[in-house]
Amino acid sequence: MFKKVKSSILPFRMFGNIYFVGSRQVSVHIIKTECGLVMIDTGYPDMYDQILSSMEEMGLDIKDVCAIFHSHGHYDHFGCTERFKALSGAKTYISRIDNDIVNGTYDLSWAVELGYDRLPPFNCDVLVEDGDVFTFGSTKIRCVLTPGHTDGVLSFFINSEENGEKIIAAMQGGAGLNSMERDFLNHYNLPFTCRDKFREALHKLAKEHVDLVLGNHPGQNRTEEKREKVLAGESILDREEWQRFLLTTENALDAMLEKENQA
Repeated sequence: MFKKVKSSILPFRMFGNIYFVGSRQVSVHIIKTECGLVMIDTGYPDMYDQILSSMEEMGLDIKDVCAIFHSHGHYDHFGCTERFKALSGAKTYISRIDNDIVNGTYDLSWAVELGYDRLPPFNCDVLVEDGDVFTFGSTKIRCVLTPGHTDGVLSFFINSEENGEKIIAAMQGGAGLNSMERDFLNHYNLPFTCRDKFREALHKLAKEHVDLVLGNHPGQNRTEEKREKVLAGESILDREEWQRFLLTTENALDAMLEKENQA
């Protein structure tokens, strides 16, 4: 069952070699490197045509994708992976932990919760460990394990450059609290310690310097607002946004826990 998703955020080049080609529902990014295109997440299955169209509008060819990274193993982040891999021959990357979600070992993909049929299971080519760094020409992608949303969430730190200005762009790979809510954890018999791991991961990420925040979902980093700024010739670099985002996320966690305590 594929629900037709139409993008309400047009594609744009964010900074240097970093492009947004996702939709309002979920982010998809392309990093243009000397070795080919690197894709971060692949959206819902029904975003297939939209992503291809957005890439074409940006002058990006799906056949040039050499690597597909996944922030985590939820359905909305790997829905087009197998089809894009078939077109490009790209290697696929995910944390070793969350590979057990996409290969069907654990039924935690959120497909049913999101109202979709499950996709056929598959294994990713490269199983990522905490701290792994992957080099594509002059671009390095550092992967940091930040559990909570799933046990195997990866956050990414990516270097980029524009007009001689070198920056670090980063994505927290899974900020949603929905998979840490009491009812969900009880339903799947999952440990409540995921919440403590999530908080610890936020504190770990807060030690990092970040110039440009990439959203796992567009609302996390105001992607549409960033597009408007780029079109207006304004900078979207903000060296305080990363800290604000992490603090807001932790505050949301505290609010969820407080609400549960009062119930």
